[in-house]
Amino acid sequence: MSMNKRLLTVAVVLSLFMSLTACSNQTSPSDDPTPPVTPADSSSKQDTTDSTIIHSTHGVAFEVSADWTQADGMDMFYTDKNEVYGLNGVSPLGSYEPQTLFEELVAYYEGQFDTLSAPENLTAWQSGDGVECLTADLTGVYESVLYCTKIVIAPQKNLVLTFDAQAYKDQQEPTVVWMVLNQLCESLTFEIGTRDEISGNTFLCGDGSQLCLQDSGDFRWYSSAEDHEKPYYEGVYAVYYGQAAMDKVASMTEYGLTMEELERVLAANMNGYIPGGSKPSDFFYATGELEDDRERYQVCLDTFYAVILHNQRLVSSPEDVQEGGNSTLYIGFYLPELKMADLTNCNAASYTQWTFQEKTA
Repeated sequence: MSMNKRLLTVAVVLSLFMSLTACSNQTSPSDDPTPPVTPADSSSKQDTTDSTIIHSTHGVAFEVSADWTQADGMDMFYTDKNEVYGLNGVSPLGSYEPQTLFEELVAYYEGQFDTLSAPENLTAWQSGDGVECLTADLTGVYESVLYCTKIVIAPQKNLVLTFDAQAYKDQQEPTVVWMVLNQLCESLTFEIGTRDEISGNTFLCGDGSQLCLQDSGDFRWYSSAEDHEKPYYEGVYAVYYGQAAMDKVASMTEYGLTMEELERVLAANMNGYIPGGSKPSDFFYATGELEDDRERYQVCLDTFYAVILHNQRLVSSPEDVQEGGNSTLYIGFYLPELKMADLTNCNAASYTQWTFQEKTA
């Protein structure tokens, strides 16, 4: 067995105990690790301009050297210097406060190393694409192996990441290992909630109707996706997502939704979102107090949407057009795994689901 493989074997054994997925709200830090809520396939592509590979996995991407070799089934990479670098843990933040989660992690890690150096508090940090994060650097030694771990918490993405570096302590200085690991982390970008998933698309709605949103900002709402000859509504629309959606909804005082209420709704769904509208009992399912085998999806601030449809006219035929109409506010989450927006009609206090069909012609 090569030195790299022996090193990674030690690293994997320890990482199984330290995986952040054990710290979701369904488990405690001492429980066995569980998979992330929304696992994603990983992939890498070559960036020939600087001999690096952009590695994409679990809704994030980062650069590694093109000379490194990816470990099978992991987001960790061997180097030719008996070292290993990469992403070792991914978990939703859920309803944890970042500092509280960090303190629990440190307390847990202390029992896994022979020695551990860790700060008392998280510090502010920005990812390569400008996402506000909180980080902390931990340095530990277990038998003959040096472990450098950068914890990255991105509240607006509902993600907790651990980037790890492992090397034999008598073969490499910690400062050198940290330099390489920090370079890797500086390239971190997020792939969750980075673009508008609704504008300019056509959706099939839960009642069989069809909503066609034009890039121009106009829309048509047909009562049937199969029959466009029936009367239809048309008008203009506006789409907001992320913090802009929260701000817009809170500013629409006629709906009576305050920023505090919206933040509570977001926090309640960060533990795992169930499409179709939440119920009070969902909190107990999410925290593990009640058994639950329903499929849950990971949502975050940046996948929260507000869509406003300004109905301007009812078109029965080219000769029969009735001017006037009302505006309707929809709020909810876009679930990329389902290509679906799961929304609440705030005018009617009802739920609807818009499933993506195609880019509007």
